[in-house]
Formats: sequence, structure tokens, C-alpha cells
Amino acid sequence: MQSNICTAIDETSSFSSSFSLAEVRISKTTANKRKPMLAVNAYDFQMKNYNKAKTIKFWRCAHRNCSALLHANLNEEFVRFSRNIADHSHLQNPATLEIRTLREKMRQLAEHEVRKDLLAGETLATLPNILNL
Repeated sequence: MQSNICTAIDETSSFSSSFSLAEVRISKTTANKRKPMLAVNAYDFQMKNYNKAKTIKFWRCAHRNCSALLHANLNEEFVRFSRNIADHSHLQNPATLEIRTLREKMRQLAEHEVRKDLLAGETLATLPNILNL
């Protein structure tokens, strides 16, 4: 997981007065199906699509009933919100980033342990056949 703090590149009416010059904290993480996600100010965003020129990524809020959109450049650096950050239809959940990070670490640890324990082909060839035991 990477975390970086960015300031707004495009300051439009997308910000409320409390966010006009505020720094936005973006943390990169992955969803359960290992697709990239952004955690922005305790809200989770999933990749939606690109603009026509393929220079801006549009990220939608991961909450199904929420219509909040985030614009970011190709390096996942914050550009602007499509409306207002307060347009979310749900409350923030700061624990989700920690849960996703922990889950990804556990997944990587499990994969690493399994890979270390796999026997090489030569070792398997020297083992007796199950019928000969």
C-alpha cells in the first residue's frame, strides 16, 4: 500500500469551502478481487473508466448507491472531485483501509508460504508411488 498527499491541480467549484485548499490524502489499495482502489479521506473509490484522451482516470465511490466521482491523473494523483466531496450518500468509514491492507498482507503471506512449501519436480519424482507404500 502506498500513501501520498496531494494538493488539488484543478481547483474548481468541486470543493466545498472546507476543502478549497486542503490536502487530499490518497492511499492505493486493492479490492477483494485484486482490482486497484483508492482510499480518499476515508472513502473508497473503484476505477470506472478514462476520459476520451486517456489522460484522466475516473473513479467512482465503492458504495453501490453513492454517485460521487473522483478525477485522477494516470499516476493516481488527485485532480478534482466531479461535484463536492460531501455529495456522498453515506458516512465515511476509516477502518476499511486498515481492513483491506491487513487482508492483502495476509493474502500475500499465504501465497508466499505456499510457494515456499511446494516441492520441486525432481523431489516429487524421487518419492515412491502411492501404490508402492
